[in-house]
Amino acid sequence: MRFEVLPGLPPYGPPAVSFTENGPREWREGQVVRFYPSDSEPWVGNFLGGLTKFSSVLHHPNGSDVIVIAMGEAVIVDPETRTLRDRIGAQIEEIFVLEEEKSVVFRSIVDFCAIAADNTKWHSPRISWDGFRGLKKSGLELSGEAWTPIQDAWVPFQLNLSNGQCLNAIYQADMSRAREVVARPTPKS
Repeated sequence: MRFEVLPGLPPYGPPAVSFTENGPREWREGQVVRFYPSDSEPWVGNFLGGLTKFSSVLHHPNGSDVIVIAMGEAVIVDPETRTLRDRIGAQIEEIFVLEEEKSVVFRSIVDFCAIAADNTKWHSPRISWDGFRGLKKSGLELSGEAWTPIQDAWVPFQLNLSNGQCLNAIYQADMSRAREVVARPTPKS
């Protein structure tokens, strides 16, 4: 399966297939991709995207589908049937392709998720309040720092890239210390 990212919507030929969360009535130019299926004519997809600056197009680990990330919104497309198979996530800012494991890991603003060749998925707990920095991959471990406004600090964490288990997720730690605040009724005068 071949594909190519186009600089914009083509001015000629059949209209692009629009992939939007709000249906076909929503129309504007987004990430434009031409697909070359093996059993039919080439076609163009228009992916409106999300809220980050990150865009990419790559082969799904299953070898037949394509993953399109348009401004942070990641989806899986079946180019043979021109259909959206799944929505992976929004606010994606980075990906890690794990060739040997035949999977792709997606980093959002606050957590991670992954999809494998057999379409199994994992989703980490929320790790950060707002962002990551200093990410380093070593084998199947990702380490870095996650932000917490409670301590106004960057706190180290480790993530297992094969299953999404996380050590030292600061968001979870902060939330486990939170206490419910109950408003007292105002006395009537």
